[in-house]
Amino acid sequence: MDNLESIQNNVLNIMEEAQKNYLWSSGNKRLNTWHVSDFVSECLRKTQYSKTHPTKFDPSKASVFWLGHVIHNALPLAKLNEVTMCYNIQTELGMTAQEVAQRPLDELANVITGTLDDLIPLGNGEWCIADKKTYKKFFRNAKNADSDPSYRLQLDIYRVLLKATLGIDAKYGCLLYLDKSDNMSPTPVAFDLAPIEETNAKMRFILKELQSGDATANPCWLCNGANKKKAIYCDYKDICLQEKPEAHPPQEEELKVTISKE
Repeated sequence: MDNLESIQNNVLNIMEEAQKNYLWSSGNKRLNTWHVSDFVSECLRKTQYSKTHPTKFDPSKASVFWLGHVIHNALPLAKLNEVTMCYNIQTELGMTAQEVAQRPLDELANVITGTLDDLIPLGNGEWCIADKKTYKKFFRNAKNADSDPSYRLQLDIYRVLLKATLGIDAKYGCLLYLDKSDNMSPTPVAFDLAPIEETNAKMRFILKELQSGDATANPCWLCNGANKKKAIYCDYKDICLQEKPEAHPPQEEELKVTISKE
């Protein structure tokens, strides 16, 4: 029995190591700019802390990132896929990744980088930005155009970056949800993307917040356990509680649950 358990553990360790090796070999070095993921976080304070208090990669999350890489690499939906775009929010000018990599750090304070999954031609000069998202329907409700505002903002920002870098104006977006609890069953959700000027204004506001050094704290499911798993997804909750206690009112319901478990 001990020998069988040893074999199982050995196979598991090999698999986990293979996942990590795949990630390290397939991942490109991130540019030293803002990233679209920074701007679409439901709490900008979390984004701010990720820059001032960077954390090391958590190896336990390797399998999650591995699955995302595999899906993106194995499921291209268009010839134009995995398109990396850079954009100066203040000057509203597009840049190539090579240009950004050669610029000194002090010239990148207003630059944002994003990589769209797929740019799908619709004919008649129309384009759709498609983005793949995995989820578990067991934990989350059925998807519709209003399900995930942060994902919609992500595609809105991609529209801005795409127009500035490649001169293509994609007026439509589509989130392709893949249900991990149901054999990756797909649910496409299409919608009109926000006007470019509207998104530009939103991006300038977010940039100002992040550069202020005192970004707004928005306690939400990321840090208050108000999710199906009752998990904490913010590494900076303790710091935020110390610096912004007024943003974290006591949660009576959460306290009752904690007390009852004791």
